[in-house]
This record gives sequence, structure tokens and C-alpha cells, in this order.
Amino acid sequence: MAPKPLQDNVSRRKEASPVGKAIFIGLRAVDIWWQHRLLARGWATKALTTFGGQSIPVTQIVTSATLTGLQPYYSLVSLLSVGSSIKQIATMMFVSEQETPVASAIAIAAFNSIFNSVNTLLSVWAVTSQAPSSGSSSLRDFPQFLLANPLIAIGAGAYLVGIVTEAVSEFQRTAFKKIPANKGKPYGGGLFSLATNINYGGYTIWRTGYALVTGGVPLAVLTFSFFFYDFAVRGVPVLDEYLMTRYGEAYEVIKSRVKYRLIPGIY
Repeated sequence: MAPKPLQDNVSRRKEASPVGKAIFIGLRAVDIWWQHRLLARGWATKALTTFGGQSIPVTQIVTSATLTGLQPYYSLVSLLSVGSSIKQIATMMFVSEQETPVASAIAIAAFNSIFNSVNTLLSVWAVTSQAPSSGSSSLRDFPQFLLANPLIAIGAGAYLVGIVTEAVSEFQRTAFKKIPANKGKPYGGGLFSLATNINYGGYTIWRTGYALVTGGVPLAVLTFSFFFYDFAVRGVPVLDEYLMTRYGEAYEVIKSRVKYRLIPGIY
């Protein structure tokens, strides 16, 4: 019996899809509002207590001392969701060439919002929250806050490295494709010279950093394992097959030159 074909979660067909893209952009923008309300309005706390969970004291969450109306830790949690939405909206607007059916737009946006919401909920759950037990509520003390909480600083750093890597690599590839002389050629330069699917690796890293900030090491390990496994056994092979079919020997040359597939130094 032939092995079951691996599922590709995105379409490789190039089409404008204005309705699908508009829906995706709208839903990712709404997620910024949603994640902030979960914290600022106490919705995350209410959800936890409804299901018998113990939240950290609300007084540790809500404060008017920062632009977000939250103390530094929860300002950071909120900003992580903001960054994820901005990055994905920018990608949809300026990078994506593939068709985006309405159903796919809703599913992908919902997947990211659910992941963000889980992170937000765990950031207020007493069992998993990384919120400092005490500290300044002033945004001016944010650098000191990070220095005093190295696990949060590491998570924020991983998030920044990952999301910048994903964004820069994709914009580098887009710039390459816009040059007429490169039409019909695969791209293996820039950050893609470090790993053939480094944008997937960047996504895995920033999701892991996000999880480390909100839920600590166990959630970070679980998140990394989930995305790394999915990309390694499904995402990368599916894309490799597509690129080999589209570009043939030219892509084979890139694969032979670039040692890693997902994350430099790991895989």
C-alpha cells in the first residue's frame, strides 16, 4: 500500500484572493484587541476560575502605569500577540502570492489566535504564570524587569530573534522574486542560505519564546516539540516536493549547498 500523501496546509496556487486575504487581515487585527482584553478586562482570570483554576491576584495584572494599562510582565505578554499579528498581516499584504480561500483564511487566523489565547490564559494561571511576585509597575523600569527575570528575558529574546528571522527571510525572498531576471529561479540566498526553510524555523523559535514568557519551560518544550515535529515530518517534506517539482535541478543545487532544512545547527 502506498504511503498516504502528506497534507499541505496552504495553497501553492498563485491568485489574488482579495476576500480571503481581507478576512485574514481583519481576524489577525481583532486578535490584538482580544488578547489585550483577556488581560485588561480580567476575562482570562474569569475563564480560569470558571473551570476551577487559580489565577494570580488581579492586582498584579491591572495597572494604569503603562501605555497598555498593564504592568511590565503583562505589557510584554500583550505585545507578543501584537507582534505576531503585525508580522502575519505584513506577510499577507506584501509577501504572499498564493491564493487564500476564505475557509483557509479563517482556519489559519483562528489557529494563531487560539495559540495566543492559550498563552495568555497560562500567563495568569498560578500554576504556570511567569509573572514576578513583586516589582515595579512602571514601564520605565522594563530593562531592570528583564534583568531581574532571566527566563522571561530569554523567552522575549527568542521571540524577537524568531519573528525577525521569519519576517526578514520572507521579505528577502520576495525582493529576489521581483527582479525580472530571477523569474523561474528558486531562492537560496540571504537567510535562506542558512536553512532551506528558515522561515519555518523562525516561526518555531518565536512561538517557543512566546510560550517561555507565558508558561515557563514545560510549555516552551511542548510548543517547540509540536512545531518542530510538524515542520520536520510534514511541512518541510511537502515544500521540498513542491519546489523539486517546480524548479527541478536548480533547487537540488540549493539543497546540496544548504546543510540545514529548518533551524541552523539543529536540522
